[in-house]
Amino acid sequence: MEKSGQEETLASAQAAMVEAAKAIVLMIAKTDQREMRMHETLDREILSLRSEVTQVRGEVATLVGGASAQIAAEAKQAMAPVAASYDCAVTATSAQLHSASKTVWLWFASGAALLLLCLAVSWMVLGFYRHELADAKEQLQNYKDALPTLQAFSASDAVVCGGRLCVNADLNGPRFGDKRQYQQAKPRPQQ
Repeated sequence: MEKSGQEETLASAQAAMVEAAKAIVLMIAKTDQREMRMHETLDREILSLRSEVTQVRGEVATLVGGASAQIAAEAKQAMAPVAASYDCAVTATSAQLHSASKTVWLWFASGAALLLLCLAVSWMVLGFYRHELADAKEQLQNYKDALPTLQAFSASDAVVCGGRLCVNADLNGPRFGDKRQYQQAKPRPQQ
């Protein structure tokens, strides 16, 4: 009997497993159906969403296209006074720079002319002083050349008489010249 009790327990366990397997298969089938319905619903929603996104994109493009034109027009209208004042300021500044440029060039030309004038005057003054210096050197050389003659005249017993030189000749002194026609003067007497 014991065998029959075990067989009954085994049969009832098998029946319970069969029932559990049927329940699992039924649940899997229901889960598959639910998953299929969810996929279908999700696909419909995605298609609907794509359609709506396309429609929104079109509306946004229309809004942006119109808005960008309107923004550009309003910006142009708002910037017109600023641009006009900027243009006036640039024109005035350009005129001032042009005037300043002319003034700078005028000062530069005046400075260059003054420099050239100073150089010309300096060259002329230098030439004048060079000429004066040459004359002074020549006169100094004449004085240096005359110095031995003056020293000899001062040391000799000679005087100027009637526009000529008169000497007290030393008749015993040596004679000079190519014909030995010149005699030395006596030394000037000490006073």
